[in-house]
Amino acid sequence: MNDGVEVFALPPRLIRALADATSTELEELADRWTARLRSADGDEMTDDDLLAVLQGVSRLAASAVSTGGGLYGWSF
Repeated sequence: MNDGVEVFALPPRLIRALADATSTELEELADRWTARLRSADGDEMTDDDLLAVLQGVSRLAASAVSTGGGLYGWSF
């Protein structure tokens, strides 16, 4: 049954990489992410600050690593 909910889990390797990423690495990732979104969606890409999003996810990843937890996402 598809109830419209999507759930995904980030693999431990990705969580550790995000937790350990430097500011420069996060900026480079945000630049690549922005370029990919623009190539896929044109100039009408998201208005979100992708670097801020990655910095927040990096902080969550660091918390997950320090507590032995994981990172999961879901949407309706």
